[in-house]
Amino acid sequence: MMQTSATHMAASGAPDNFDNDRGKSGFQTRPAGNAVNLEEQMLKVSANQMDFAAATSLYSKSLHLLKTAIGKG
Repeated sequence: MMQTSATHMAASGAPDNFDNDRGKSGFQTRPAGNAVNLEEQMLKVSANQMDFAAATSLYSKSLHLLKTAIGKG
């Protein structure tokens, strides 16, 4: 298996070398040893955005109904 090494600049301005090899699972290993599947994380973010929008809409409609019920809407 061929490994490629990439050089990136760290926050300090010094080169930050890390292994850019992907394993069998598609995870990319970072300097701290974290393995992250970006596609999976993006799907989770999208699902959270949709859940937040649905909850916000539901609360807004409920508030409007309550205001109508007490005569202030």
